[in-house]
Amino acid sequence: MAQSNQRTRRRQVVGTRFPPQFTPTFTVMRKKLRFNATSASTTTIAPVNLGDLWCAAATTTSAYQLASNVRLREIEIWGPMASDLVPVSVRIDWTGSAGPGSFGKSNRVSDTSMGSMEPAHVRSSPPRGTQIAQWLNAQDGTTNLCLITYPDNAVIDVTYDVVVRDNGTAYQVSGAVAGATVGANYVRALDSPTGTILVPVDIATI
Repeated sequence: MAQSNQRTRRRQVVGTRFPPQFTPTFTVMRKKLRFNATSASTTTIAPVNLGDLWCAAATTTSAYQLASNVRLREIEIWGPMASDLVPVSVRIDWTGSAGPGSFGKSNRVSDTSMGSMEPAHVRSSPPRGTQIAQWLNAQDGTTNLCLITYPDNAVIDVTYDVVVRDNGTAYQVSGAVAGATVGANYVRALDSPTGTILVPVDIATI
């Protein structure tokens, strides 16, 4: 009986004398956001484009990223035909998969509308095994992930993973901020570092 009690005490002690290891990183989330193109254009997507998307306003004219790292999962684009039935095209160029140390080649996917009932449509993910398919710093504005080409009124869905930042005012978003409510969360335009053509759908934006 005494030996049994000793074994029980030893089991209770193991793992409780010192705190066990744990991972302090904040939550990893997957988000899917939709954008509407207000004009035809070609836009370069870099990690900072994704990092700037979800932000919190610190003042009426400044906002900060809520992501520390991002990983692009998928882009899907629908391009509506022109009113006179002139075909339109949509395209994703995975340019970032071909750079030095990226372990891949440049991939392009494209489609063209047919008639009045078939919009141009592409759906693609970063090439497997390339660095642009991995976790990247949300502040990185020099690493090109891809180029997307779209017509006026295109709809663009972006699916990406995000590590939630643990220091709320560490990195200010790119581009101008105006009319923000202090403490509120917003989603920026997908092209916010350089413009505001790709506007988020059905969500508060600045």
